[in-house]
Amino acid sequence: MKTLIAGYGKSGKSAESFLKSKGYEVEVLKEEILNKTHFESDELDRLFKGLSFIVKSPGVPSDLLFFKEARKRRLKVVGEFELGANNCKGDVIAVTGTNGKTTTVSLIKFLLQEWCGNVFLGGNIGVPVTSFCENTMQGDIIVLECSSFQLERITRFRPKISAILNISPDHLNRHKTFLNYVKCKYNITKHQTQDDYLILNADDEYLAKNPPKTKANVYYFSTKNKVVGCYAKNGFIFFNDGAKSRKIASVKRLKILGEHNLSNALCAVLVVWIECQNRQLFKNLENFEAVEHRIEFVKRVGQVDFYNDSKATNISSTLSALNSFKVGVNLILGGSDKGYEFDELFLNIPKGVKNIAVFGETKQKILYAAERCGFKNVYACESLGASVNLLFSLARQGEVVLLSPACASFDCFSNYEERGNCFKRIVEGIYDKN
Repeated sequence: MKTLIAGYGKSGKSAESFLKSKGYEVEVLKEEILNKTHFESDELDRLFKGLSFIVKSPGVPSDLLFFKEARKRRLKVVGEFELGANNCKGDVIAVTGTNGKTTTVSLIKFLLQEWCGNVFLGGNIGVPVTSFCENTMQGDIIVLECSSFQLERITRFRPKISAILNISPDHLNRHKTFLNYVKCKYNITKHQTQDDYLILNADDEYLAKNPPKTKANVYYFSTKNKVVGCYAKNGFIFFNDGAKSRKIASVKRLKILGEHNLSNALCAVLVVWIECQNRQLFKNLENFEAVEHRIEFVKRVGQVDFYNDSKATNISSTLSALNSFKVGVNLILGGSDKGYEFDELFLNIPKGVKNIAVFGETKQKILYAAERCGFKNVYACESLGASVNLLFSLARQGEVVLLSPACASFDCFSNYEERGNCFKRIVEGIYDKN
């Protein structure tokens, strides 16, 4: 039995270990082969001879010529994510959306783990599913964060409970069009049946107008209206099965900031209720802290608070973060280009945003958008450190300096975690300007 692995980062290495443990002969494809625009027939004959299937890491695009040639020969191409998920035993809970995935899956695991036996967390959160799938057993719960890259070409992935948090443009440099991106997200429910559950955000404009086709039982969550599912009203979270509403928990018990995080919490509560239907599960709700790099409080210097939101890699995520604060915000933007313009950000930016520092590959693009939209206090900086120091000098007492870049990190950093950690080190090194 022979397999090829395309992409040798964390996911590819995990897939290699998993497949070798199953007795497969594994060959890792070199980047120069994956990036070829022409193949000789004998070269493909050698690569594909005796091949069982090809495993693709999520970061490797599906439209490369190599994969087109493989499909012409009817060879199966499976993602590392699906390879692991299809080998999990137990109930699979899958969460996707443009923003809020990591917070939601982390809260789901946090609520379930004390009462529901073994709970595994993996996927786009940074833990390859193939790294733990062999350790799962019937009765376990597997919580998966799913990116559009991981859902791009699934063949039989079928979670018991799936959830779509929200939909807005992202990763257009990979998916080319918004509709292609949406199709990937909606694949989360593609193979679900009438025995499964799909959870949707009733407040999301796109989801409300264009819900995915599904055979699953559909429930909703909303911060604004009563729905069949979970909703917030008068400071409490309720579950409504369509006939009766039950009070589940107090909104005040949530420590995570912003209406978007209330929305994430409602989704998590709904998932947990469907899975276990036990009010005891929500006793620890107030003990859940914000996940690292997502509106994470770093430090107060003088009377200025610093927050790390490095995980905000798109416009809608940054706007959600900005709307979480009721004080003046000094914002750091910029990073690698994901293929969209920034006018939407400046047309919807809250009045509380005082100054913006911009750095990185998208610097000029953001500056042009700010000029088009009439936003004045935008400053070009050479680095993240220069951005922090500038905004600290401009910030007034009681205001916030927020890293919420609305861009990926790959121009200067290997990932958003490295960018966020760099920001925190810079903040730790500054001194009170008073």
